[in-house]
Amino acid sequence: MLFAKAMASPEQCAGLLAKLDELGIKYKTVSHDACMTGEDVEKVAAACGMEPAEGRCKNMFLKSKKGELFCFTIPNPYKVDMKVLSKKLAAPECRFASDEFLASVLKVAKGCVTPLAAISDTENKCTFALDSRMVGQEALWVHPLINTQSVCLSYADLVKFLEAVGHPPKILDFSEEPTAPAPAP
Repeated sequence: MLFAKAMASPEQCAGLLAKLDELGIKYKTVSHDACMTGEDVEKVAAACGMEPAEGRCKNMFLKSKKGELFCFTIPNPYKVDMKVLSKKLAAPECRFASDEFLASVLKVAKGCVTPLAAISDTENKCTFALDSRMVGQEALWVHPLINTQSVCLSYADLVKFLEAVGHPPKILDFSEEPTAPAPAP
């Protein structure tokens, strides 16, 4: 069954952390209840010490009308208009990609989308994009292929990782867009 294979194995997670170590990337890992959404992350953040709040990230795995795949990472407090995001990606009519694409390309399950899954996209089928509000952040929190843990690393180290695994990210600027922080849960 395809979805059973989508859950990252302990070996895949260990391989990811080994790659971070190999690259000299400093990171911190915390365990928590499963988080399927940004709202779930907010519920566990205080107990896990996931600070600062603007460093907690959410991710979208998208497919354009042309079939292009994207993993977009944005600070959790913000929302983004899908039409604006599609325009910034230069990809018509982006929508959330199917669980099948998620499992086959990034090798993670729904709720586990992360820019760190770039390590699994060995065929470079997905373009990774980061919100420019993350630039320079010293503490970004993302899942390490599973949603029962979060890893904290700097923006510079996240970019270093993405470049090292062959996925230099697109940086998308929303500074002139009317994107306000989402309401507090």
